Amino acid sequence: MNLRKLLDAFKDETYISISEIQRRMGIGYLTAGKYLVELIDKKYVYKNEQGKYVFDKKTVDTGINIVFLDVDGVLNCNTTKDKCGGYTGIEDQKVRLLKQLVDKTNAKIVLVSTWKFYWYKEKYLKDKQDDLANYLDMKLVMQGLAIYDKTDDYDVLERGAGVLQYLNILKLKGIKVNKYVILDDELFDYFPTKLTKYLVRTSYREGGLQEKHIRKAIEKMAD
Repeated sequence: MNLRKLLDAFKDETYISISEIQRRMGIGYLTAGKYLVELIDKKYVYKNEQGKYVFDKKTVDTGINIVFLDVDGVLNCNTTKDKCGGYTGIEDQKVRLLKQLVDKTNAKIVLVSTWKFYWYKEKYLKDKQDDLANYLDMKLVMQGLAIYDKTDDYDVLERGAGVLQYLNILKLKGIKVNKYVILDDELFDYFPTKLTKYLVRTSYREGGLQEKHIRKAIEKMAD
């Protein structure tokens, strides 16, 4: 477990204690104590006059990690048997691989795929989603995942521009992005937008998302 994951688990809390770290993170007393000491050393936490350990909200800014997700060629491939209407569906095994990446990096999923066109973040718009968007939500929820948001492209071939625009919007909102990767089977405009170093490229004809891609994505987000 890294410190960022612990901070994220307590992001809405005012107080923290060794016993609460134990309970939430499923670790032993001594390990929990070491994490509390590290939080104090890094000035994320201080001890108030009542003897309670309190988060310093001015210091704690964990930011977010993002997986920009394509669907076709990532969560499916040319041998996928699953269907959604007349379209190639999504393989549960590939969603489980995606979950490995999300869990390991504590990342949020942002859609860059054309599947996003009728997918909506807002709960009051969910009944306006098409069958593909509902199917996508269901497939991810079955594996304990959820889509956080989607990019907005001026052109379907300008996914990189959509990613950069999304990152800029988060910056304007004061949301810090620590690390991000792009899972896609096509290059689109990732070269001219200088995003290839963040791209983990899969292949629709060669099995879509695989273990090797997850390892590579984790490495990129650890750099």
